[in-house]
This record gives sequence, structure tokens and C-alpha cells, in this order.
Amino acid sequence: MSVPEPCRPVVLFLGLTGCRFSEMAALRVDDVVQTPHGLGVRVHRAAPQSKRTSAAVIGPTKTHQTRTVPVPAAIEDYVRHRVTTGISGDFLFPSPTGGVWTNTNFRARSRWTQATQSAGLAGTTIHDLRHTAASLLIAAGADVKTVQVILGHATATMTMDLYGHLFSEAPWLAMERMPTIPLTPTRPAIGPAPHDLPAMGF
Repeated sequence: MSVPEPCRPVVLFLGLTGCRFSEMAALRVDDVVQTPHGLGVRVHRAAPQSKRTSAAVIGPTKTHQTRTVPVPAAIEDYVRHRVTTGISGDFLFPSPTGGVWTNTNFRARSRWTQATQSAGLAGTTIHDLRHTAASLLIAAGADVKTVQVILGHATATMTMDLYGHLFSEAPWLAMERMPTIPLTPTRPAIGPAPHDLPAMGF
């Protein structure tokens, strides 16, 4: 799916982490953290679009919880560049004017309807990127708890209610990844005993 350059990091981030659009919009360069496992972002606020004024209203996340989400390798260079060149308080994924994205503004700037239609994905919403990320995580072998933490669900039960059907193949995929061990150990070939060797004439 092709979108204008300023919008590509947003699409990749949403489609690979499953963060809510409002959570992405509220991220600032100060939220980028280096963990023992790699680069991450602290998701602890959200900027949903007001239905009354259409402006972004920054507040807590939907679950009122903080989580650290790994930065996907596909946008790690982008994130490091933003941290290096930005100043404290700058949005990690700013709009072209440097401000906070709203869903309406992003749909217009990214030419979302045209982009999804051209890719054969007509009817796909921005929120659907969240489901894309969940599917990719599960296909990659992530367990229920991992998917819950990354997506920010309140409970693992909620994750199972939404994506339980995708976990149905997990036991078989796990078994396929198990090492192959022969039922009967293969015995090493043993040569004849020294006294059984044929006599050699000289």
C-alpha cells in the first residue's frame, strides 16, 4: 500500500505494533527508551479526536495503563533519527506541520481511501492495522500474554475473545518447530575386529 512519505512511518508503526491511532499520535521523542532487549516506546497517553471539536485531546490511554512497546526494525532508523534531531516535547510521529495527528487529518493527508483501493483493500480502516499487527504477531509465534501486552488489552481474556481463532493453529505450529528425533537411535557402523582383518602378503 503506497502512501505519501510523511505517512509511511505511521502506517508501519500501527501495522506492526497494533498501537491505537490515538496512542501513536500522542507519542513524543521523550517516550523512546533503550531497554536491555532493544529500542522501545513508552505508551502512557493518548490523543483521541474530539467528536465535538474534531481536535485531538491528550489524556490517558484507554486502559489507564502504561506499557513499553518494542520498536519494529522497519522503523528503527526513523525513530532514532527523530530522537537525534528532535527536541524534548516533539511528537515522535508529527503531522506535516509538526503538530499532533487526528484521524481525519491523517486520512486526508495519506489519501487513505485511494491508497487502500489501489492496493485492493477497499474498505480497510486505519483501525484495521491493529488487527493486522495482532495477526502478524500470532503468526510469528507470540503467545496470548505477549499480544495482550503489546496491543494494550486490559486482560488476556479480551485478547482471546478477539483473536482466539488465530491461536487455534498455534499447537500444531509449535510442534512443527520441535526438533526431529528418530524413534530408534542410529548405531554407528562398526568395522571388523583387528584379528578378523584379512592377512596381507608381502
